[in-house]
Amino acid sequence: MSKQRKYITALALFSLLYALLVAHAIHHYYILPDHVATHFGFSGEADAWGAKTVFFFWYFIMTGILAALFTGVNHALSSGHTSLLNIPHKEYWLAPERIHDTLSSLRSILLLLGSGTLLFVLDIAHQGFRVSLGYSTKLDHFLTGFVVYLLFCVLWITALYRMTGRKE
Repeated sequence: MSKQRKYITALALFSLLYALLVAHAIHHYYILPDHVATHFGFSGEADAWGAKTVFFFWYFIMTGILAALFTGVNHALSSGHTSLLNIPHKEYWLAPERIHDTLSSLRSILLLLGSGTLLFVLDIAHQGFRVSLGYSTKLDHFLTGFVVYLLFCVLWITALYRMTGRKE
């Protein structure tokens, strides 16, 4: 698969997951009660409840910031802003003959991290919505989801280092 095709696939996945996250939230806004679980203890049980409107206000703010962060960094890389980029062998990878392919690969892998993060947020939100709707008494699999997300991050960092840690 070409680097451009990988980037388009990564961008499509990220966009789809963000749209799914927004649609999921809007759907649940209309079916959730006026007070929803807003915080969960280590056991996964809700230990704070609040107004649905306040929860969703902050939920959209935080997920919007998250999406803006990933798309903003992605855009900065597409514009060639590499001064803050910290990768092994930076001079080699950002040499004029390699910079286009390097930035394309970095943008793809960054969007993959963003997609994994959005998926984790979507999973946690869905578990919280289930508690607020009375379908569950606690988060069903928070610890498992968290461990899977951490493993994903470790694999992502490993892939990034494998990509840039050696000179071709």
